Amino acid sequence: MRSPARRQSADAEIHARLSARIEALEDRVRQLELHVRRAATAAVRARSGGASASKREAPGKPRPRCPGCTLELPRGRRGDTCVWCGFHFAAVRRRAGKE
Repeated sequence: MRSPARRQSADAEIHARLSARIEALEDRVRQLELHVRRAATAAVRARSGGASASKREAPGKPRPRCPGCTLELPRGRRGDTCVWCGFHFAAVRRRAGKE
C-alpha cells in the first residue's frame, strides 16, 4: 500500500499540472477572443470604409469654394448663391478652366 504522504504529493503534482494547463488554455481563449474581435472590427471597417471611400472624392482633388466665404460648396447642383453666406456667384467672373 502507498503511504498517504505519497498520495498527497501525487495529487498535488496532478493539481499543479492541471492548473498550469487551465491557465494556458485561458490565455489561448483570451488571445482567440482578441483575434476574433480585431477581425470583426476590421471587417466592419472594410465594409463601411470601402463603401464610403468609393463615394468620396480623391483627397488631392480640390473642391469648389465660394469666393465670398471660401467654404467648400456642398455636392450636387449649385444654385445662384452660396448656401453658407448667400454670396451671388454672378457677381464674379468664372475663371478659365475652373468651376
